[in-house]
Amino acid sequence: MRVIEYRTFRNGDPPHIADTWARATLGPWTMSPLTSALLEDRVFSRTYFDPRGLFVATEDGKIVGFAHAARGPDSSGSGLSLTEGTTLLVIVEPHQDREGIADELLRRCERFLIDRGASVLFGGGDASRRCFYFGLYGGADLPGILDSLPDMKNLFLRAGYSESKRISILSRSIIGYRPKVDRLQIAIKRKTQLKSFDMPAFRTWWEAASLSGIGLRRYELFNASAELLGACTIWDMQPFSSSRSTAVAGLLSVDIMGTRRREGLAYYLVAWAMHDLAAQGVAQIETQSPCCNAAAMHLFEKLGFIELERGTVFRKEIAL
Repeated sequence: MRVIEYRTFRNGDPPHIADTWARATLGPWTMSPLTSALLEDRVFSRTYFDPRGLFVATEDGKIVGFAHAARGPDSSGSGLSLTEGTTLLVIVEPHQDREGIADELLRRCERFLIDRGASVLFGGGDASRRCFYFGLYGGADLPGILDSLPDMKNLFLRAGYSESKRISILSRSIIGYRPKVDRLQIAIKRKTQLKSFDMPAFRTWWEAASLSGIGLRRYELFNASAELLGACTIWDMQPFSSSRSTAVAGLLSVDIMGTRRREGLAYYLVAWAMHDLAAQGVAQIETQSPCCNAAAMHLFEKLGFIELERGTVFRKEIAL
């Protein structure tokens, strides 16, 4: 009888982790093919990567599964959280004991996080905890655990997690896109100025640590007094879009200043950002939104986005 053994990450593991990723058949929302170079760029080279939080399961020396636990940012974005931790992914290739291997990998991830002070555990990353695998899994951002991966969702439910957040993955074509023209949008255009900045300065340590090496563009909307009214941040989804043979951009965030919300500014800002991207040859834009954010979901519906998939972030509190 073959024995499954468990250990933490070793420097020679990346190509074998990539092979396990491929054999697990994770679906269209994951990078394929995944290479050691991509794993190095999006995972192992991050300054906060802790090899003690990446666990592998081996059978006769061959990696058949892995799971990755990490701490996200604290509330200020100036360091890592001391009270929360996330198991981002638990991936096991087809195996007669696939469920048991996944359970043990998750258990080890939990113990790693608890031993470092975490009292709240999450299953799956999202915009607030995009620790690793950004661009390799989930599209424009991390969407928790995808609905199309029911075995991984059931894993967290078996372990006592509950649903914390549902996330919608949204997309639309922008080939030939032109913003709509109405009185409100004309009025906004007359009174504002839209500027774009490639590779904008990072605002926090966490942004710099987690997004370095990503091609970012920030669109900012100003009034006649040079007051910032709102901004949105876009990223070039290479190499993720290379597997689809089309140029894809990801909308990471839309922020309107608190006193200027509900004035049509978010629609104007994103619409003209999409127009600019389309003029530069981008064919598709994707974004994500918590399903409970009615205002954001309504905005993206008005902008012509359609929902393609959903994911779930799971949560479990630990009594210390």
